[in-house]
Amino acid sequence: MAGTLIPFDPVSGRASAMPGGEEFLPEMGKDFRLVVTTGDEKRSARNLLSGFGLLANFEDVFGDLYTPLGKPYGRILRQLGGNAECSLAIGDRLRADLPADTDKVVTILINQNDKIVNAGMVSYIIKILKSHGASFPEAFHNLAEKSEPAPEFAGEMQGGQVLQAWKCHQGFAFNMLKFQHPLLDGERLLIVI
Repeated sequence: MAGTLIPFDPVSGRASAMPGGEEFLPEMGKDFRLVVTTGDEKRSARNLLSGFGLLANFEDVFGDLYTPLGKPYGRILRQLGGNAECSLAIGDRLRADLPADTDKVVTILINQNDKIVNAGMVSYIIKILKSHGASFPEAFHNLAEKSEPAPEFAGEMQGGQVLQAWKCHQGFAFNMLKFQHPLLDGERLLIVI
């Protein structure tokens, strides 16, 4: 949560709400049920979100989520009555934000390499995905077929393996990866911006 919704700006040395989040989150809430997943304690996460004016955008906060790798998005979606193929995980750390118990949720990784992504870029990626398929995994595969292979990204990454990679250019450049980790069943679909 800290690096995704409330990133630390290395230039100013301060944390702030995700740039553009005040417009992006209410807009996303029209199409999606929004929840926060975090390894932080639920109450302190709620207080932090409230302090930055973001809490009202979320249906719930799921805290204390500790697993060896990823988060239990499948369990959370079952609890909410959600459909994994119509759900996205948006996070900033591969090992923490992978879906641990489902291979049906596509993950968007943001704020990589000290580059803070604004909410408009995330919104744009979601619109691109929605225009390429009836589900997010289908859209990922359809978009990958139209993208440039990026074999330089294939190989070992954080204890797992990038099986395939693509560079996608849809208004701006981002990478798409099929990732597999020995602690997880199946492949994980990642979009890195």
